[in-house]
Amino acid sequence: MTPYGGLAYFLILTLVLLPALVLGLMGRNMRCYGFVATLALLLVSFDTWHAKALLAVFWLWQTAVCYGAARLRRRGQHRWLFWSAVLLSLAPLVAVKISALMPGLSISFLGVSYMTFRALDVQLEIQDGRLGADGFSLLDFSYFVLFAPAVSSGPLDRYRRFQSDIQRTFTRAEYLELARDGIWRLMTGALYYFVFGSLLWNRWILALPETGLWSWVGYFYGYTFYMFFNFAGYSRMAVGTAYLLGIRLPDNFNRPFVSVDMKDFWSRWHISLSTWLRDYLYSRFVMKSLKQKRFSNPRTASYLGYVLNMMAMGAWHGLQPQYLLYGVYHSALMCLNEVLDLHCKSFRSFKTHGAGQVVCVLVTFHLFSFGLLIFSGRLI
Repeated sequence: MTPYGGLAYFLILTLVLLPALVLGLMGRNMRCYGFVATLALLLVSFDTWHAKALLAVFWLWQTAVCYGAARLRRRGQHRWLFWSAVLLSLAPLVAVKISALMPGLSISFLGVSYMTFRALDVQLEIQDGRLGADGFSLLDFSYFVLFAPAVSSGPLDRYRRFQSDIQRTFTRAEYLELARDGIWRLMTGALYYFVFGSLLWNRWILALPETGLWSWVGYFYGYTFYMFFNFAGYSRMAVGTAYLLGIRLPDNFNRPFVSVDMKDFWSRWHISLSTWLRDYLYSRFVMKSLKQKRFSNPRTASYLGYVLNMMAMGAWHGLQPQYLLYGVYHSALMCLNEVLDLHCKSFRSFKTHGAGQVVCVLVTFHLFSFGLLIFSGRLI
């Protein structure tokens, strides 16, 4: 059963959330019940024994890798240990992505990208010395990695932020405000997903002619808005569900279509993933490069960081040509954005005032829409 995919799932979700609502209004901590709720929703979402077995193996693997890394980290900080743990955590995701290129051997695994990146977040906490074996809670780790409301399409969360919420007991007034906001997000997310997204797909995209200019133009705009309402709708429902469980999952979208350039855009679209990659991939690569003086020109590190960041963004979706080309395309746009910001003072002023701002918003929208055209595979 697909999460948030139909009436049956919402009926089960309602039954699961009602006890959480009672506990929250009573001012009780929901850490243990939230984990039980996550397991219940996972059993529904992974609806075959094969899928359940894959999930169990994945959980055992990530638990062993992260706990082992935490134990070994106490003996000293070794780069080989960190990279070995990262590669081991990534192994299930890489296997799934590679298998997708082999139709006869494809391994379908719901939410593997999000769950893997959550496990990687824990690995980075261990590497940075903020989490050791003594502070490694099996319940907290499992709840975080397997968190069911966001298992399929996010948003991503950070372990320490998540842990602070599940260990907190909200007052009745605090939880009531959180619950109201959660219900509102669930309702508006459902509106985005089931009404706007469905109308765009069924009444616009599927109604387009197979060939001709109108087919391309209609698909160009229709697919962009469909992706927004579909993805943002799911994310809002996931955030709303998390709120009702006492977890303030971060928002994933913030008016992306008013962005004035691509840097601004990626701070508004799929925020949880873009900031995760920025913090853990781009920033670390750039800071390490500057510290070690890898390049004669310091800006080279930034440009290569953008390439690394956006190629990872593309590969996150899959290893098929359209996703890798999508990463190449956004790498080029981010590097161009950096060049303009650094060397063109008029650009910095133009994109923040009057008609220039409107022009930049329109250009950014169309640049992203063309990227989604690549992403869709329609050009390949």
